[in-house]
Amino acid sequence: MLEVLRVVLPLAAALCFVWGAWRCAVGTLFPAITTATEPGGSPLEARELWRPALLCLAVGAAAQLLFVAWACGSGRYATLLDALDAQFYGNTDARHYLDLAQYGYGAGEAFPEQYLMIVFFPLFPWLLRALHLLSGQDLRILALVIQLPLFCAAGTGLFALVRSRYGKATAWRALGLLLVSPAAVFFWAPMTESLFLALTVWYVWCLQRRYWARAALLGMLAGLTRAPGGVLAGLAFLELLRCWRAGERRPGAGALAAMVGPAVGLGLYFGLNQAIYGRWNQYSVYQWEHWGQKLGLFTETIRYHLSYLVLWWQDNRPAALWICLTAVVCIVCSFALLAAAARRLPPSWLGYGLAYLLVTMGATWLLSAPRYAVALFCLPVAAAVLLQGHPRLTRLVGSLLLVGSVAYTLAYLMHQSIY
Repeated sequence: MLEVLRVVLPLAAALCFVWGAWRCAVGTLFPAITTATEPGGSPLEARELWRPALLCLAVGAAAQLLFVAWACGSGRYATLLDALDAQFYGNTDARHYLDLAQYGYGAGEAFPEQYLMIVFFPLFPWLLRALHLLSGQDLRILALVIQLPLFCAAGTGLFALVRSRYGKATAWRALGLLLVSPAAVFFWAPMTESLFLALTVWYVWCLQRRYWARAALLGMLAGLTRAPGGVLAGLAFLELLRCWRAGERRPGAGALAAMVGPAVGLGLYFGLNQAIYGRWNQYSVYQWEHWGQKLGLFTETIRYHLSYLVLWWQDNRPAALWICLTAVVCIVCSFALLAAAARRLPPSWLGYGLAYLLVTMGATWLLSAPRYAVALFCLPVAAAVLLQGHPRLTRLVGSLLLVGSVAYTLAYLMHQSIY
């Protein structure tokens, strides 16, 4: 059975990728024969964003109150900070962001393994550092509190983006699906998902509205937040190419700046590597030498996770479940979802989603597939579009995702193999 799955599941994911890539190419090069890019919503008014913002704030505050209550009840600690430190900054990358915010990058040992921390992108620790200097508050508190406004920005951006293209009902559906996504816990944890999603959706929104300068700035910041931020340059290229093929005038300097912005952010990160280590890709050297990590094929990721799933099932079941099984399900379902909605998504969004998954799910040692997937805005949009006109199915899908989200959150709080 294992050998069959090792063939069937990678093949299915690859076919979904090929179909999505084909639809992206057709929609971009021949926009006259597709309706996927026709806006379906009326102009957005700023006051419409208050309700989604309040919903995001309420859900995020409730999740963080759960975090605090869980931390305080999980052991005897002298202070709340000690409880939060034990709960959230021990077994995830959050500790590294705090260390970078406090000490910065370097080739020394200001904190354990400081020289390795170049593998983490700088914008989030820089943001924490700035807030710490302005407020004087403990970095551990700031890393949690800042997630609420960041997720409000992400949620309202997603709502605005979908609302302007597909209408209000689909926008609410997409936001609801985002909130109950199984890995949504990372939006309110001290990580980079909220920041990256916020920058991404508002970048695309500005690109659609032809706010070139704002798009260039947001794209640059996204490129400084996570490696897939650079992929936004491809999204912009596909969008501008489609517009040109549709008969619009050729992109001007502002449009080109918006397209180059994400690549500039990525280039600044490479420059940081060069300035500290004298090598622009030193991060990749450390990723390979210390974690066996480099770019690969998502089909191979499915294969090796299936093998580890069987190998670990008896002796290390939590890792088999929360690392391997979730990775396989996440990869296959993500590609299947984009393929199913390929005719109804804008080609540039579809292309970005496929490229994002290609980069993030093709790692040679993938530990965080659900966390990477939850920051891809195309997935809740694709699901929301496919569920249009199917209220019962929407409730069923939402309920299943909510169950998965509760289980994943509890596993995260209990320090299972979730990273």
